Amino acid sequence: MKHWNKNFRRILTITAVAAMLVTTAAAASTATKKMIEASYSGIKLVVNGVEVTPKDPNGKVVEPFISDGTTYLPLRALCNAMGYSNDQILWDGETKTIYVGDIPGAEENWMIKVPVYQLDHAKLYDGSDRKATFEVAGKTQTLGVTFSAWYDPSFAIWNTNGEYKTMNLTIGHMGNKTQNAVMEVYLDGEYSTEYELKYDAAPKTLSIPLNYAPNVKLNFIASDGGRMDGAWGIYDISFS
Repeated sequence: MKHWNKNFRRILTITAVAAMLVTTAAAASTATKKMIEASYSGIKLVVNGVEVTPKDPNGKVVEPFISDGTTYLPLRALCNAMGYSNDQILWDGETKTIYVGDIPGAEENWMIKVPVYQLDHAKLYDGSDRKATFEVAGKTQTLGVTFSAWYDPSFAIWNTNGEYKTMNLTIGHMGNKTQNAVMEVYLDGEYSTEYELKYDAAPKTLSIPLNYAPNVKLNFIASDGGRMDGAWGIYDISFS
């Protein structure tokens, strides 16, 4: 989880209280309804030097206000401005809890935590489309990257910011093509290592040394030097 400074923690606490007062009163029978007097005076929100226009998920402008000497800000707009995506902001109605960033006990989605920032003839599955899946060795996957047949090369690049020593993943063949491939690994644009992939082999788990490189590129090519005529999928991606 990202580290917040004291001011942001204070703002988040204030905003969370506002969100609970406004949204949970109507949603839960055990919530307490409280009438408040709000003052709207054209409050501006500036985050890291950039002015932000707070909006709700439907794009409607939501104006900050003051009540009883306390300033209330829209939580989602503030968190978006701090770099959190909507998928990282969650309201749990059962526990009356607002989660921003990591959720305790939840499985980490590395496709969002360390997203792919460039693709070529490859497809990303980051969970944003819940209906999007791919199949490797007869098993359906929802998170990962697939590298297409008929294209050479096919690659994906992750910006790791020099923060990780290892990239972990499972890789397997897709479809009915019978051509082997090679997965080349480039660290900060420089060739590092490669892995031979057999079309008839079972999916295998790899731990790829990153040596804290600022980015990593996985590049798929045909093992015989010709045109790649197969498809491969990687999943269970994580960084350590």
